[in-house]
Amino acid sequence: MPAPRLRATLCPLAALTLLAACGGGGGTADGDAPPATAGTAADAATTDEGGFTNPVYATNFPDPHILADGEGGYLAFATNGNTMNVQTAVSDDMVTWSQGSDALPQLPSWSTPGKVWAPEAVEWTDGTYRLYYTTALAGEDRQCLSVATSDTPAGPYEDTSSEPLLCEIDEGGSIDSSAFVASDGTAWLYWKNDGNHIGVDTFIRVAPLSEDGLSVTGEPTDVLQQDLPWEDMLVEGPALWEHEGTVHLFYSGNGYWTDRYAVGHAVADSPVGPFTKDPEPLLVTNDAAAGPGHNSLVEVDGQLWMVYHAWVPGAVGDEVEGRQMWLSRVTFGDDGSVEVEPPTVDHPVAPEEGE
Repeated sequence: MPAPRLRATLCPLAALTLLAACGGGGGTADGDAPPATAGTAADAATTDEGGFTNPVYATNFPDPHILADGEGGYLAFATNGNTMNVQTAVSDDMVTWSQGSDALPQLPSWSTPGKVWAPEAVEWTDGTYRLYYTTALAGEDRQCLSVATSDTPAGPYEDTSSEPLLCEIDEGGSIDSSAFVASDGTAWLYWKNDGNHIGVDTFIRVAPLSEDGLSVTGEPTDVLQQDLPWEDMLVEGPALWEHEGTVHLFYSGNGYWTDRYAVGHAVADSPVGPFTKDPEPLLVTNDAAAGPGHNSLVEVDGQLWMVYHAWVPGAVGDEVEGRQMWLSRVTFGDDGSVEVEPPTVDHPVAPEEGE
């Protein structure tokens, strides 16, 4: 059986990706924050003149990840809140969202109820779906990775595991899993050791995925470490995209609970690197949004979009206002450079309007 490959509804063969999300690996766990407030569709997501208004989902919806539902609509997944282990939202146009149901109503016995972060759902080669997520290990001060399955994109997903998919206890735990399928058909899982949780280095790592996507095979490879001034104590939240033979790794650095949180970028010729970082982040705080990060990627009509969360300026750390869901366009230059639009409230072009 060939290595798993995403279907064209999720990403074109010319630029394969899986969408990533980033968990709460700060000085305190994301799950320690108060529960999210109830979500509603944005009142003015689209405008009479065309385009749309950011944030596209103005409620606490951390670590967002968008998946095409195969029927012309979209699903968004996020960290626990609203009494759900995995929050979801639904949309017909990717800019006007309404609250969905819990994608993971039951947790495995080794997990801790109500502590689920950074979910990422993907369609597998057999037409079923995988949900990679982070959750707290019962009886331990550690976060671990797991995977659940469903026959439908919205779930409910089921996790029958008796132990975590990955859990690096001695390195602070494991968070922020993100699957990626390269153009040669090889499937990979990226994640972060939660080193900053115990005051040690953080690494973004990668290992091959099994054919069914339910386990990793082979030894992991370290591909990034926190070594730039803007990253401060951590790197996390990998999101991969392949463009014209180059593997682009978008990631977050610094503390999610600050306005210094930002999205960085690195490139390589192979999913295992070596990766070369840009010296400065591509997406940073501005007057519209604070601490943008925990990004994932989705392509609509040939345009690549970055979905991410950000705080309301002046309300960083306020879990009532919360980390809200934003969209920015991503473009590739002829010279291989990458540009991500800064957070923009009144965006001139909606995802399904084209250029």
